[in-house]
Amino acid sequence: MLDWLTWPADLLLGAGGAVASLFVSPDEPSFVLIQMMVATLVLAAIVCLIVWSQSLVDYFRSLWKTPQTKRSP
Repeated sequence: MLDWLTWPADLLLGAGGAVASLFVSPDEPSFVLIQMMVATLVLAAIVCLIVWSQSLVDYFRSLWKTPQTKRSP
């Protein structure tokens, strides 16, 4: 029923588990807590990128444009 909701959560927890395993052994009792905290940070980063995507695209486009020089008549 809620299969469409579980796969994004699995992806977030997988990313959180990969980062959390760098700091804490997966056998530790606090691993699940750290995994969920990192998954929350990953979700917040994704939301921030979505919100600021248009501003970021405009900024990078302005960097890629070459300045045009004025021609004298």
